[in-house]
Amino acid sequence: MATAKEPLAAGPLPGHTGGVPALIRYDAARRALAAAHRVDEVKAIRDKAEAVRVYAKQAGDFELQNQAAEIRIRAERRAGELLVDMQTSGERQAKERGRPTKVSSPTTLPKLGITRDQSSKWQRLARMIDDATFDKAVAQAKERDGELTTAGLLRAIREIVTPSEVVIEPDINVVAAELTRDIESQSRKAKFETVVRLRSRLNPTIRKKLILALKNLVKDSASCEAQLSKDFEDFPANGKAFQRVIRERMAKQPDPLLPEKMALAADFKNATVREISLAEARNVILTQEWLGNLGSSEFAFGLFFGEYLAGVACFGSTAGTNVKASVCGPEHAHKVTTLTRGCSLHWAHPHSASYLITHACKQMAQRGYNIFLGYCDERANEIGVIYQSVGWKFCSFTNRTEKFIRPDGKVYDARNVHLLTRDRRFGKLRYKRSRAEQKHLLISEGCEFFKDDRGKLRYVGFYGDRRTKRILREALRWEVLPYPKREPSPDSVQIVDPIPKALAASVS
Repeated sequence: MATAKEPLAAGPLPGHTGGVPALIRYDAARRALAAAHRVDEVKAIRDKAEAVRVYAKQAGDFELQNQAAEIRIRAERRAGELLVDMQTSGERQAKERGRPTKVSSPTTLPKLGITRDQSSKWQRLARMIDDATFDKAVAQAKERDGELTTAGLLRAIREIVTPSEVVIEPDINVVAAELTRDIESQSRKAKFETVVRLRSRLNPTIRKKLILALKNLVKDSASCEAQLSKDFEDFPANGKAFQRVIRERMAKQPDPLLPEKMALAADFKNATVREISLAEARNVILTQEWLGNLGSSEFAFGLFFGEYLAGVACFGSTAGTNVKASVCGPEHAHKVTTLTRGCSLHWAHPHSASYLITHACKQMAQRGYNIFLGYCDERANEIGVIYQSVGWKFCSFTNRTEKFIRPDGKVYDARNVHLLTRDRRFGKLRYKRSRAEQKHLLISEGCEFFKDDRGKLRYVGFYGDRRTKRILREALRWEVLPYPKREPSPDSVQIVDPIPKALAASVS
């Protein structure tokens, strides 16, 4: 087993003609990164560390794997710092309005052997936190997850940067969502199938206890299902947005602090927007958002009136491989993010959603995100009134997406098929299939594939200084169309008025 003072790897790698150089030592690599002043030097260290990590994972050397992963991530961050410095000093070729700027002896990303995606990710990693916080996040990620990964490190960074001031007690909706996942757990189903298949090998005492437990489970589940179904009301088909329906129902819940909250929410002078943890956001989103989950959210911002959280806006990755590049071109792809989830509470100011989105997007723009995507689902009676109120551009509909329905009635996005093509539970690859093979297997099991009747409504917003917004508007590749209007209905209500001029002036 390698230690911090021993070479990180030795021996051949699969697919390599020679052995992995034994020159990489943990401490030596740390010093080399600190001393490196050229991107190609840092990238060479990064590539060697990644090769060592892959080799160590194949060899089952967990300690070596983590050492190599840490060197790789540190090298990526160091490369990001150098790329930022080169952009600032003019050493690296930049683009203005999609055209290369004229600089002396420009260095392009292809010359450095770096893709645009790598460049944007590494620069973002370099800008996120200082060295001390980065070291703390690495230690926390290794302690919590065991295996060090980039995703785990980013989670640790978010927890450190936006810590919860108090212990976040899970909302009842969070508890219910976790219970649903437990009931539908494929792992639990697999355990039942294994036990039934090998029942002849069961100890009679254990088998008897399991039979009794299942009988009690059926009884308890039936009672619980009856109680939950007794006064259940589904969303009405009256043209009213689903989230509006949720807010109205939540407004009927008793709240002794409601007068104080409403008094604070009457004036935006009492309002602040700041980043919050995903744990804080989850309690609100699962209570108020009709989708009932955080989706791919990576960042969360809360609207506070005094000390009370009145709304949440979450940002995350964009669905689809080429969506980011398709908005304003590949040169601006790293500036794209998606408003994945958002809601405001019933007692908040009527224009809280507009205020929150504007301020949250401005704070995200300071991190290098200037292009924001928002999607609306007509199935939830959404047309994007909130996006219209803050001046986002309506860019038609997304393409129809393929989905599949299981025999039990659950509907899944067809993009999830690839998640079923591998089974690496318990650290062992149990099977590996192509996507086509997995789809054929699902069909043979009774799943039906189909496409939505219509895509989602798609909006784009731009934030930053005037010059940045002007460049991005001119670079927009999607067709801009007039705002859609809601069909009049006797029971329909307006979700929110367009943002008033006085408020628009305060948030512009």
